[in-house]
Amino acid sequence: MASETARPSREEVFHAVKNLRRRYVLYYLQRYGGPVELGELAKQVAAWENDATVSEVSSSQRKSVYSALHQTHLPKLETAGVLHYDPDEGVVRATERAARLDLQLASDPQTSLPWHRLYLVLSAVSLVALASVWMGLYPFTLVSGVQYTLLVIAAFGTIALAHTYDLRQWRQRADNAAPDFILQLED
Repeated sequence: MASETARPSREEVFHAVKNLRRRYVLYYLQRYGGPVELGELAKQVAAWENDATVSEVSSSQRKSVYSALHQTHLPKLETAGVLHYDPDEGVVRATERAARLDLQLASDPQTSLPWHRLYLVLSAVSLVALASVWMGLYPFTLVSGVQYTLLVIAAFGTIALAHTYDLRQWRQRADNAAPDFILQLED
């Protein structure tokens, strides 16, 4: 078994996660933390693979994933040093080495809309308008400082509400969906 404290090589990482089922295992361990029973892990992986909820997973689907995890995938991930699997207790847990793998969802909520750009544009527009009010340029002289402040607060509040709504919608869609990954290595 590879040393848990050694940094995984790119080859080891890509070999360990080249199979989608193994990526699901690592994602589940990173997302939920702590030791996980193999049966629970098999149910969730089967749900993702079958585009179903955990409660909709059939016994045969769960057993198929359970067997493959037990016989093939968990031993490979343990050999790569990213998890510990105790077959006698049926418990799986991530290692410190697994924390060095940066499995990111390809459908990250921040990719749904460039909210950071909207906030930057709104800040720039607000700054230009503030400078125009301060210099007394027309038509900005038609707006008092207090009115201008209220408009900026209302604009940022509206964008923040839309951002919150978008994030909630994304979370509802992604809650039970199978994760789709981008793999990045921390260099």
